[in-house]
Amino acid sequence: MKDNILWIFLHPIRTGGNTLIEYIRKQTPEDEIALTSEIRYKLNSKKLNKDKVRFMLGHATYYGIHKLAPDKEPRYFVFLRDPAKRVISYYNAKMQEVKDKIPFDIWYKNQMKNDLINFLDLKYKGSESSRIHTPKIFMPFIRKLNYKTFSFLQNIASHLLKIRGNREKEKLENAKKLLDLCWFVGIVENSKEDFEFLFKEMGLKKEKLEDVNISKKILELNDELREKIYKENPLDVELYQYALKLNKQQKSTKSYR
Repeated sequence: MKDNILWIFLHPIRTGGNTLIEYIRKQTPEDEIALTSEIRYKLNSKKLNKDKVRFMLGHATYYGIHKLAPDKEPRYFVFLRDPAKRVISYYNAKMQEVKDKIPFDIWYKNQMKNDLINFLDLKYKGSESSRIHTPKIFMPFIRKLNYKTFSFLQNIASHLLKIRGNREKEKLENAKKLLDLCWFVGIVENSKEDFEFLFKEMGLKKEKLEDVNISKKILELNDELREKIYKENPLDVELYQYALKLNKQQKSTKSYR
């Protein structure tokens, strides 16, 4: 294993990322990990041990962040999940956070469609964020809103953004380009073997993988929901199919067993 390899995790929500990160943190000294958080701080060279860092982890990583440690050899990696499973998992996770449960149809209506290509488009362009931030001046007002009201306003904003122009095809192409740049594209449905391969390449010990951040199954995925989600997120489905092909190709060309 090369000492100068820098592993950079691009972390879409509900793709097993927290489980992966905790596994790495258990076996790695703190000064070898750069944790990013778009909420707490922006990672910069002053907070980075450029000589020792081996991992950059967190939702706020982006393509190009490796330039903060120019002497390292970057290896970007990402995990993707079946779009229908990811949506249901996200719904279940969010409903655990609220007292009054919102029916799935109402909640789902207010969600951005094809949100995965939006996330990867932003990361490809070098954005630390995975969403458009609300200006700080509005935050005291936002915090007073209940979940339903916030979702309603969020939905209006989403429609207004669509009026300004639909760039989804361009986002899809950027997302594919980003996957092409990744050293490894993992698949959550193959997580056992893909995690094992990745951890072996990272030089980590083989230990029992403990799932974290598991949501209660408030809603189960069925064929009707799967069809609905696939129909309304066609570009995310296309990207997932592209990721499956990349995953298969990478396993055949790398030291995968």
